[in-house]
Amino acid sequence: MLLCYHRKGQFWVQVGGHVEPSDASLPDAALREAREESGLTDVRLVTTEPADLNRHELAAAFGACRAHWDVGYVALASTSDRVVVSDESEDVRWFDVDALPNDVPENLPSRVAYAIGRARSALG
Repeated sequence: MLLCYHRKGQFWVQVGGHVEPSDASLPDAALREAREESGLTDVRLVTTEPADLNRHELAAAFGACRAHWDVGYVALASTSDRVVVSDESEDVRWFDVDALPNDVPENLPSRVAYAIGRARSALG
């Protein structure tokens, strides 16, 4: 699983961001953000259906945005593709889904497990 070490949050989390006016849909926004935040060029969604929906509060470091909704998708990419650290992150790395780093949001492991189950169902 590709995670970024979020500069403001100071934790490892999935890549992602905000929907922009130029995005035609949520899946399009997810792909754009994945490419921007990781540098991956060959990334594709497993399905256009969300695999995760999560609302959480944000720390003061995030500024005026105090609550956040994550709409998550499962994407596939090659671990041999070169990753790039964006301005919003301090690091970007691949992790085994059974060996996530310690400094992740508390609910991330259960969200990952659920998303993997959704992806397996979609892939048949």
